[in-house]
Amino acid sequence: MQKLLPLFILLIMWMSCTKEDFTTDPGDRLSFSTDTISFDTVFTTLGSATHLIKIYNTHSKSIEISSIQIKSGVNSKFRINVDGLAGEKFEHVQIRAKDSIYLFCEVTVDPDQNVSESPFVITDEIVFITNNNSQSVVLEAWGQNANYFPAKSNKGKVYELDLQGKELIWNDPKPYILYGIVLIKNGTLRISAGSKIHVYGGITKYLDSLGNSFYYNDGRLIIASDARILAEGTFDRPIVFQGVRLEEEYRDVSGQWSTISIAGESSGNLFRNVKILNNQIGLTIDSLASCDLINCTIANNSSYGMYCNAGVVYGENCLFHSQGQNSLVVETGGSVSFQYSTFANFGNTESALFLSNFRCPDPTDCKFPIIGELNAEFNNCIFSGGDRDEFIFKKNESVGYFIHFRNCFMKLNDPVIAKLDEFKTSYTQDCIFSSQLDHLFKDISKADFHLDTLSQVEGKAFPISSIDKDLDNQLRDSGKPDIGCFEYID
Repeated sequence: MQKLLPLFILLIMWMSCTKEDFTTDPGDRLSFSTDTISFDTVFTTLGSATHLIKIYNTHSKSIEISSIQIKSGVNSKFRINVDGLAGEKFEHVQIRAKDSIYLFCEVTVDPDQNVSESPFVITDEIVFITNNNSQSVVLEAWGQNANYFPAKSNKGKVYELDLQGKELIWNDPKPYILYGIVLIKNGTLRISAGSKIHVYGGITKYLDSLGNSFYYNDGRLIIASDARILAEGTFDRPIVFQGVRLEEEYRDVSGQWSTISIAGESSGNLFRNVKILNNQIGLTIDSLASCDLINCTIANNSSYGMYCNAGVVYGENCLFHSQGQNSLVVETGGSVSFQYSTFANFGNTESALFLSNFRCPDPTDCKFPIIGELNAEFNNCIFSGGDRDEFIFKKNESVGYFIHFRNCFMKLNDPVIAKLDEFKTSYTQDCIFSSQLDHLFKDISKADFHLDTLSQVEGKAFPISSIDKDLDNQLRDSGKPDIGCFEYID
């Protein structure tokens, strides 16, 4: 036994001096039990919840994580604990080969805080740096009291609601948070004044039956052909559609959700004193669907303000601004009429207004266009923006079209449809044509499209007796009103 003891001591010393073999291969990455930690509890009082994930080293050598931390740092509402140790940042965390460790995450929210402090959806990331590679796990929690419709589990899915000929009324003072694609069928969705509709969007992956992957922007409200929407706000209590991120840095971020879509042949749709903000396409109107827009603002959309495919649209006192492309697109004909509206298409190189009596199913080959008769009338409207010409018309001579602009301001040089003089004679009456924007709007840089003190459009509209107030609910001059959605007030 005495002979064996020195050998045993030598063995222990040899084992303690042997260095553990760590991988330094950048291709050796961590694996996680989930890529998203989701706190799906709706907090009705100040409270917290804890979830965990396992971090796996699936490789044949040990691995060292250089750092683990929450992206937002000390300002985050989330906290983490790695293998029993709490902290804000963890360094040189080791995981043996074919082994794993636990990470616990906790969130505390106050649903009664201001939405800028505790928004509807609170997100962050846990960032892992390993062998100079960065990996992350998404954190999300729901912070505000709201009506989650139909449920948070509908994210990335389609929910069909058959109203069976009845009305669904949204009039709760708490906001409504929509998830996934919501399809309203066979009835009326009535939204009361002051309602706030927030749509949870974002890029979503869809896998079809053949295993093919498709990506789309989630967050869409669809009104089916046998349904309609009546969104009737007031000047003091408008209805607002927007994304779920209401912090200041997200205020002007476009593309946060998909669109409000009115399906073909849906009739009687109305938006009054409504704001539609920060999505891809503000409003989509399909063939033979009818929709009225009164005192509406459609802004900060990553693609179009409104896309109308052979639909029937009437609008008055509407403001379109800050689109990624066109403010208003009308294709395949249809009937559109706007009064006292402003299309301020700054921040892109597309025209404010695009009209066409046809559409090409295949943009690369238009041998067989889809055509439709077009009737388009604009009275007392402003078409302005950053492009050279803020109106484009593409026509197919095999189908009829009627276009008329009366007492409009148009930033226009030489439109595609004809020479400028011919265009004025054929399609306009008492319009102002200008390539200059001096003294038109109060402050374009701040998206303030009230009229400037010396605006070119003051007193240049013709009176429309049925429209005596502007978008700000101010009385218009009964004799010489101003062009656009705003009347100039001293």
